[in-house]
Amino acid sequence: MMKLEEIAKEAARPPEEERASLASRLLHGLETPMHDVSDEEVFRRMREADENPAVLVTFEELVSGLRRGERC
Repeated sequence: MMKLEEIAKEAARPPEEERASLASRLLHGLETPMHDVSDEEVFRRMREADENPAVLVTFEELVSGLRRGERC
């Protein structure tokens, strides 16, 4: 059986989009997610951020918005 460090090393090899998909699958396997976000939506938002960094929010803005119940 592979050790966690070996798994992490192997998981770092694929291209970014494949790693993002793997991360999504692993996270969804932990428990029922509060929000269902598809890989396509994640990739769309990544492209949007690459094209226009002004759409990004700081960690503080994210936390503040979550406390107010806003959608980020």
